[in-house]
Amino acid sequence: MKRLTTYYFLLLVLLNVFFALYLSFTMTGYEVFLNYLSGGQEFPLWTERAIRYPWWPWVCAAVYAVGAALSLWGKLKDNVLRHLLVIALFVELGVMLLAVAAFTVPWFRL
Repeated sequence: MKRLTTYYFLLLVLLNVFFALYLSFTMTGYEVFLNYLSGGQEFPLWTERAIRYPWWPWVCAAVYAVGAALSLWGKLKDNVLRHLLVIALFVELGVMLLAVAAFTVPWFRL
Protein backbone atom coordinates (compact mmCIF):
# COMPACT_ATOMS: atom_id res chain seq x y z
CA MET A 1 0.00 0.00 0.00
CA LYS A 2 2.43 2.57 -1.19
CA ARG A 3 -0.06 4.81 -2.97
CA LEU A 4 -1.66 7.69 -1.17
CA THR A 5 -4.92 7.21 -3.09
CA THR A 6 -5.28 3.78 -1.46
CA TYR A 7 -5.43 5.43 1.93
CA TYR A 8 -7.95 7.99 0.66
CA PHE A 9 -10.19 5.24 -0.65
CA LEU A 10 -9.91 3.22 2.56
CA LEU A 11 -10.67 6.29 4.69
CA LEU A 12 -13.75 7.04 2.61
CA VAL A 13 -14.91 3.43 2.91
CA LEU A 14 -14.66 3.67 6.67
CA LEU A 15 -16.43 7.03 6.83
CA ASN A 16 -19.25 5.85 4.57
CA VAL A 17 -19.77 2.71 6.63
CA PHE A 18 -20.06 4.80 9.80
CA PHE A 19 -22.41 7.22 8.05
CA ALA A 20 -24.55 4.39 6.68
CA LEU A 21 -24.89 2.83 10.12
CA TYR A 22 -25.80 6.18 11.67
CA LEU A 23 -28.26 7.05 8.90
CA SER A 24 -30.12 3.74 9.03
CA PHE A 25 -30.28 3.97 12.83
CA THR A 26 -31.69 7.49 12.95
CA MET A 27 -34.21 7.28 10.10
CA THR A 28 -36.76 5.40 12.19
CA GLY A 29 -36.68 7.98 14.95
CA TYR A 30 -36.82 10.83 12.45
CA GLU A 31 -39.88 9.37 10.76
CA VAL A 32 -41.69 8.89 14.08
CA PHE A 33 -40.81 12.44 15.12
CA LEU A 34 -42.03 13.93 11.83
CA ASN A 35 -45.27 11.94 12.02
CA TYR A 36 -45.84 13.27 15.51
CA LEU A 37 -45.22 16.88 14.50
CA SER A 38 -47.19 16.77 11.25
CA GLY A 39 -50.18 14.97 12.72
CA GLY A 40 -49.94 12.09 10.26
CA GLN A 41 -49.87 14.19 7.09
CA GLU A 42 -48.29 12.67 4.02
CA PHE A 43 -44.65 13.51 3.36
CA PRO A 44 -43.33 14.75 0.01
CA LEU A 45 -42.14 12.05 -2.37
CA TRP A 46 -38.41 12.76 -1.95
CA THR A 47 -38.71 12.75 1.82
CA GLU A 48 -40.51 9.40 1.75
CA ARG A 49 -37.79 7.94 -0.44
CA ALA A 50 -34.98 9.39 1.68
CA ILE A 51 -36.52 7.91 4.83
CA ARG A 52 -37.38 4.54 3.33
CA TYR A 53 -34.11 3.94 1.47
CA PRO A 54 -31.10 4.98 3.57
CA TRP A 55 -28.84 2.54 1.72
CA TRP A 56 -27.04 4.95 -0.60
CA PRO A 57 -23.97 5.34 1.69
CA TRP A 58 -23.43 1.59 1.33
CA VAL A 59 -23.27 2.02 -2.45
CA CYS A 60 -20.70 4.79 -2.05
CA ALA A 61 -18.70 2.60 0.35
CA ALA A 62 -18.72 -0.19 -2.24
CA VAL A 63 -17.51 2.20 -4.96
CA TYR A 64 -14.68 3.37 -2.72
CA ALA A 65 -13.81 -0.24 -1.83
CA VAL A 66 -13.52 -1.03 -5.54
CA GLY A 67 -11.28 2.03 -5.90
CA ALA A 68 -9.10 0.78 -3.04
CA ALA A 69 -8.90 -2.65 -4.63
CA LEU A 70 -7.92 -1.12 -7.98
CA SER A 71 -5.28 0.95 -6.24
CA LEU A 72 -3.88 -2.12 -4.49
CA TRP A 73 -4.00 -4.09 -7.72
CA GLY A 74 -1.75 -1.49 -9.29
CA LYS A 75 -2.86 -1.80 -12.92
CA LEU A 76 -4.28 1.72 -13.14
CA LYS A 77 -2.16 4.84 -12.99
CA ASP A 78 -2.40 7.08 -9.96
CA ASN A 79 -3.89 10.01 -11.88
CA VAL A 80 -6.73 7.81 -13.18
CA LEU A 81 -7.50 6.74 -9.63
CA ARG A 82 -7.48 10.36 -8.48
CA HIS A 83 -9.96 11.26 -11.20
CA LEU A 84 -12.16 8.36 -10.12
CA LEU A 85 -11.92 9.57 -6.53
CA VAL A 86 -12.89 13.14 -7.40
CA ILE A 87 -15.82 12.06 -9.59
CA ALA A 88 -17.12 9.70 -6.89
CA LEU A 89 -16.83 12.46 -4.28
CA PHE A 90 -18.78 14.90 -6.45
CA VAL A 91 -21.53 12.33 -7.03
CA GLU A 92 -21.71 11.52 -3.33
CA LEU A 93 -21.86 15.19 -2.38
CA GLY A 94 -24.72 15.68 -4.86
CA VAL A 95 -26.64 12.78 -3.33
CA MET A 96 -25.98 14.19 0.16
CA LEU A 97 -27.32 17.57 -0.94
CA LEU A 98 -30.50 15.93 -2.25
CA ALA A 99 -30.87 13.95 0.97
CA VAL A 100 -30.50 17.06 3.13
CA ALA A 101 -33.03 18.90 0.99
CA ALA A 102 -35.44 15.96 1.28
CA PHE A 103 -35.06 15.92 5.06
CA THR A 104 -35.71 19.66 5.40
CA VAL A 105 -38.73 19.97 3.09
CA PRO A 106 -41.23 18.70 5.70
CA TRP A 107 -40.17 21.46 8.09
CA PHE A 108 -41.48 24.05 5.65
CA ARG A 109 -44.84 22.29 5.40
CA LEU A 110 -45.48 22.07 9.15
